[in-house]
Amino acid sequence: MRLGYRKASIATAAMLLLAFLAGCGTSGGGGGNGNMAKDQTLKLAYNSGGGSQNIPTYDPRESYDSASEPIVDMIFDPLVTLDKDLNVIPWAAKSWTISPDGTTYTFNLQPNQKFSDGTPVKASDYANTYDSEFNPCGGWFKDGTATLMLDSNNSGIVGSSAYSSEKCANGKASGSITSLVGSSIIADDSANTLTLKITKPAGYFLDSLTLPFSMAIEPSCYSSLPDLGYSGTWFGELSQGATGQCGSGMFYVATNDNKGLLVLKPNPNWWGQSQGKKPHFTSVEFHMFESTDTLYQTYQSDQSYAFSDGVPAAQIAAAKGQPDYHEKPEAAIETVGMNWNIAPFNNKDARLAFCEALNRDALNTSVEKGAAKPSWNLYPPGLPGYDANITGPDNIPTAGDLTKAKQHWAAYVATLNGKPVPAVTLSFNISSSTQKLLAEAYQATWQQAFPGVNITINTNPWKSQLKTLFGGTMQLGRNGWLMDYPDPQDFFSVLWHSGVGNNYFNASVPAADKLLDQADGMTGASNQQQRYSLYNQAEQLFVDNVAACPMFTDVQHYRTRTWVQGGWDLSAAAAWPNDAWVTGYIANH
Repeated sequence: MRLGYRKASIATAAMLLLAFLAGCGTSGGGGGNGNMAKDQTLKLAYNSGGGSQNIPTYDPRESYDSASEPIVDMIFDPLVTLDKDLNVIPWAAKSWTISPDGTTYTFNLQPNQKFSDGTPVKASDYANTYDSEFNPCGGWFKDGTATLMLDSNNSGIVGSSAYSSEKCANGKASGSITSLVGSSIIADDSANTLTLKITKPAGYFLDSLTLPFSMAIEPSCYSSLPDLGYSGTWFGELSQGATGQCGSGMFYVATNDNKGLLVLKPNPNWWGQSQGKKPHFTSVEFHMFESTDTLYQTYQSDQSYAFSDGVPAAQIAAAKGQPDYHEKPEAAIETVGMNWNIAPFNNKDARLAFCEALNRDALNTSVEKGAAKPSWNLYPPGLPGYDANITGPDNIPTAGDLTKAKQHWAAYVATLNGKPVPAVTLSFNISSSTQKLLAEAYQATWQQAFPGVNITINTNPWKSQLKTLFGGTMQLGRNGWLMDYPDPQDFFSVLWHSGVGNNYFNASVPAADKLLDQADGMTGASNQQQRYSLYNQAEQLFVDNVAACPMFTDVQHYRTRTWVQGGWDLSAAAAWPNDAWVTGYIANH
């Protein structure tokens, strides 16, 4: 998941989701203990990602950033989800079967599913939503979670790449492939089943369906639009009617003023209510803030707020003494991305110079105030397959090495044959004073180490920077990744394999690609250690070639009032698990 700038980690800003649950599966989180407050309105101080008082998107086909996805997960239901221990569990699908050759997945959907307006959800609604994600009239196959499902990758939905490459005429695909429904995406409404066919076995495929890709949107909300809703013009329909529309998740959009207030209420038509999963919260208010600093000040001054989405780095020491303070590892990495297609970073020596010049230890102390963990890893600790033995390029420590950095820079400058050094733009979404200081520290380090290079900082809002990122034209920028599911494939193959959709900085390390292709195709518990070893080898190659410049692995810092109970909390994956919205409640206080 792309890191926005929510949920304090590296200096208050990076990304969170998931949670430790006190119970799961039923609504018994607080009912019956007599401790539940009469008013179950949950008020959250939420980081929108910077630069706007709204999240980037409400479309599950586009939702792939850490500000949007937690909210989208409440409005729409994925086929499967992760529990507090990061295990895949049933959700909109009650069960599934996998063919012996590992290429066909058939899902038995939960009965009595309905969109929030009461319209029944059919298996074909899931199929048509998935089909729209590859349809050439939209663009999700370029920048949504559908990028992970293209069969141009190591494995994906059969025919998806060819379909997305067709022409669009009058809002419909035109060419030899006009739809995948009935071929590789098969819906049986009478049996209430959905079947997906992939090109080759993939041990991570089921895990990947925890993403918004696997959600269904009500057809009336998008199907008649020329771009199938890619421009987001349908978002206003989410709050239309007595109980909203378009989504089939646990909550519906009751209010969205697009000025910083989003109110969600329990969906009375949600399938889970008939199975004892009725939420205790009667209303969830997301108060959107552009700045973590302002957000935190508001939380401190207004006791009605239940949650502070981050703690500014400069205030973490003071916050640690408070009973509502939380600190725990986060399954995310923080890097600096360098575009291999844009000078000077099309040169390995230039990439090594910029990366080796940065002193992660000093930055963590002076700017992050100890809030992060300096690291050369491109995969966070605590997840399966983590390798603590990854070393920096040239075996340098996390403190960097200015001498070696300058040597690499001199080698790069020599290739210019007297031509001027290209100007450099550092893109950095400034959502807190810490982020501003970090960007300025990077800039100062490089300008001092490499006289003659002109470095400017671009601080456009997060949504604007996403468009630059998606277009593969960001020259140099803060970048990061938060776990979608606990597997190395979600980092290495998704981000740095040559040619994949999320490889926005255009890295290409063929030797690593071969290792990834082999690892991605391995299935079964008996092969896991060998599979992890292949990913570890690829990780070291990516570090040595600066596919990305590792900076930190992240730590969550946030505050939740002690009167929010029932297991409503965040976990290493940085989102509230779906069941946390069932078990959580506000206690008397």
